[in-house]
Amino acid sequence: MRYFTLRTENDKPGIIAFIERLPEGRKYDISVTRHRVQRSLPQNRVYWLWLTCIADETGNDKDYLHRFFGEKFLPVKERVVFGEVIREPISTKKLDTAQFTQYLEKIRVFAAEEGIVLPNPGDLCWEQFYIQYKDLI
Repeated sequence: MRYFTLRTENDKPGIIAFIERLPEGRKYDISVTRHRVQRSLPQNRVYWLWLTCIADETGNDKDYLHRFFGEKFLPVKERVVFGEVIREPISTKKLDTAQFTQYLEKIRVFAAEEGIVLPNPGDLCWEQFYIQYKDLI
């Protein structure tokens, strides 16, 4: 199996040449997907700060909150094991930056409905929030 990443126009000829060299008479599956950047480290840091805050405010464990929000807000993949369907949310590690932003926003809204304010970096109260929770992650 070969994977290619098309970054610039200069990459196209090599990819096309590879496809043209494939032996005839065989079937091939070729897929092209738009490259998406995985969630960023700053996003992940905000996420765990938020979970730490929610845990502090509610008494719940942040790892359980991670699972709770995953089951509540992430897309689910289904697998059949021994004839039974297992439903499992996709990992946050599989989300790109846009998807992770949407996930974070759902958590922020949920927390607000519970009376918990979760600031974003750049908000006036972010620095105070960060200082309060950074060592508890």
